[in-house]
Amino acid sequence: MPINLVSDGVVTRTVRDTAAVLGHLDRLRRNPHLPPLGLIDGPSPRRLRIGLVLESPAAGTIDDETRAAVVATAHALEAAGDVVEPHTLAVGKGFVDDFLVYWGLLAVGIVVGGRFGFPEFDPARLDPLTHGLHRHFLTTAPRRPGFLRRLKAVGRAYDDEFAHHDVLLSPVLAHRTPELGHLHPAVPFEELKDRLVNYVGFTPLQNVAGAPAIALPGGRTADGLPIGVQLAGATGDERTLLELAYLLEAERPWPLMS
Repeated sequence: MPINLVSDGVVTRTVRDTAAVLGHLDRLRRNPHLPPLGLIDGPSPRRLRIGLVLESPAAGTIDDETRAAVVATAHALEAAGDVVEPHTLAVGKGFVDDFLVYWGLLAVGIVVGGRFGFPEFDPARLDPLTHGLHRHFLTTAPRRPGFLRRLKAVGRAYDDEFAHHDVLLSPVLAHRTPELGHLHPAVPFEELKDRLVNYVGFTPLQNVAGAPAIALPGGRTADGLPIGVQLAGATGDERTLLELAYLLEAERPWPLMS
């Protein structure tokens, strides 16, 4: 892909297990352009400067329960000796628009190219979201020339976000888990597009940059649904994220779902 948005990872119940998988992968096929990771087995005594991100160029208003979970995490980090300061992402609304065009380009690849990989492929059976993204690309890309160049520039400039901070703390998603059907592919495309953009406004930047982030349990809603918080790091700095995740796991043990 012109920009590789996909990252393979694991979902685990403990930071230890995530660290073990990444340490093993690092031994098998380490990226020579990044610092070695090794096995991270606990928090670091190093105190960090953490940027608190509560606004996104994509996300709508963060709901109160999500905001409270992120702020509570920030307080826990401050209590452990880290410095937490507000941080505003450098990317603007144009990043969101370019991302949507690129997402549409990927849909074009499915609609047009699916038959080359699957002899019985029938584009008529694709879900409405894929067709909507296909149409979005055809109608929008001519009005946004250079979208790939701009997205790649965002990726190259990503580490500038860490000029004054070691880690960025944000929500994973902008609001609590929606009811079933809220993001159903059959929802009219324009409405679904807005719902998706408002919901996942804090994660696409790492997708485009190819930079590390880790999602951790941050709390629960009043009716027991989990709320995630995200720690994002500079390119190749999985170590700091794992060390900080160990600290939060010890200070605020994960609630277990029965």
